[in-house]
Amino acid sequence: MPDSGALIAAAEHAEGAWWAPIVYTVLVCLVIIVAGRIGLLGAKEHVPRNMITRLFEHLYLFIENMCLSVIGPHGQRYIPLVFTIYMIVLLSNFFGLIGLTAPTSSFGVTFGMAVMVVVYVQWEGIRTRGPVGYVRHFFGPPLGEGLPLLGRAFMLLITLLLFVIEVISEIAKNLSLSLRLYGNMSGEHEVGVTFGGLVKFADLWAPLGAVFGDMSVPLHALLFPLAVFVSVVQALIFTILTCVYLSLLVRPPGEAAHAH
Repeated sequence: MPDSGALIAAAEHAEGAWWAPIVYTVLVCLVIIVAGRIGLLGAKEHVPRNMITRLFEHLYLFIENMCLSVIGPHGQRYIPLVFTIYMIVLLSNFFGLIGLTAPTSSFGVTFGMAVMVVVYVQWEGIRTRGPVGYVRHFFGPPLGEGLPLLGRAFMLLITLLLFVIEVISEIAKNLSLSLRLYGNMSGEHEVGVTFGGLVKFADLWAPLGAVFGDMSVPLHALLFPLAVFVSVVQALIFTILTCVYLSLLVRPPGEAAHAH
């Protein structure tokens, strides 16, 4: 009978290797590509009977509704990006539930994804607003109109302060996106490992120790439903925040004000 302590130690050693997040991220992408290909083959039927095709159809409609609701009518353009992000984060989270290394439990992976999202959002802001409009939105709405000179000078200081705050908030999005996902997924993994090695069979009853050796009681199985819930919620939060960040920059100011 294999030693559960040795298995846990081996798994932690593999997770600590520098190559593990890279390999498992590539594996996640390959799984998505293969599943997507199978789903496309089933989509050729008039009434799809392939379960993977139906699953992808429901996921696509869910992401489409999210993009159109949060970003607006022009959110259709960003469905491929948002759908891909959701699938990668969700499947990466699920990897940790089946004993593999979850790429999202590595800060390097979550930070890289956050940087990609934030950079893309800035690029889309420049493309839709133009360079001047993109920079202008950091200063906030015009202040000081109709005020005397002293009032306009004070409002100018407020505008400059708003500019600094907005720039810092855009930079901080990299940390907020990455740390939230990394903290929740790595924390969920650590809790599972702790519960998994909390009680050994030999501690419960000596004859059980003779049968199972040094293996631990799989108490972490009790947390599996909660782990699934956390994995889905964290993928959803990362995706919704991506849509929110896009809506703040690509939606025209007048439309944004009307939406609020």
